[in-house]
Amino acid sequence: MQKGILGLAIGLWVLGLSTLGGQNLSALPAPIQPKLWGLGVNVRHFGWDFGFVKQQSERGHLGTQALWLGVMKDPREMKVINQRLPGSSAFAIERVTHNALLRYQWGKSLVLSERNDRGDVGVRLNASVDIPLNYAWPTYIWLYEPAPLTDGYTAVAYDPSIHDVGLIGGTAAYGKGFSDGEFIPGLGGLVAMQAEWGSYRNVSNTLTLGFGVDRFARKLPLWYRSEMNRNFFPSVFVTFAVGFEYGNRL
Repeated sequence: MQKGILGLAIGLWVLGLSTLGGQNLSALPAPIQPKLWGLGVNVRHFGWDFGFVKQQSERGHLGTQALWLGVMKDPREMKVINQRLPGSSAFAIERVTHNALLRYQWGKSLVLSERNDRGDVGVRLNASVDIPLNYAWPTYIWLYEPAPLTDGYTAVAYDPSIHDVGLIGGTAAYGKGFSDGEFIPGLGGLVAMQAEWGSYRNVSNTLTLGFGVDRFARKLPLWYRSEMNRNFFPSVFVTFAVGFEYGNRL
């Protein structure tokens, strides 16, 4: 009797293992969600950005993320060259800081027209939130110092209140004085239309045209005259991105 029960138990155990193995062999792999990693160049009214972009299919839409690094430039900037000094180069009058911008972007894209073939062009509507972080550091200029036999240029932090424009021979190295800068955080957003085309399975090109705004915690110190500085930056932008996709479209 006991031998019979033991044999039945062993038989059920073996049958269970064989069934479990059969289930594992017959189970289909989980579908891979399509993703796209890429590089982009963004041209704005107030500068340009270069960044890394990510796109992933989600339920009913596309999730987008990007990390941009670029520069802030005011369109009122005017560069001149002092023709009276030998070897002079261009400099911006009264612009006293360089401004680099790191921007994290998170958003959603609604697919208006799906791209189902390599010859198709997909159309999407994107809305994103930006978290910009500006870093401003002093602009250094080449100041001409006339002196018998030892005249030449000296790199100094630009101060329009004391530096004669006629003695400025250009802008010094871009990174000079970088350690003397300060961070200014902000918050922004954008809406845009996107067109997508290219190889369906591996390479995707995207052209984005839209409008965005950035507002910083305080005015960015670009200019010597404080009334020229601002903390609100509305801009029209164009983004061109090339991405490499992996996964299977569902």
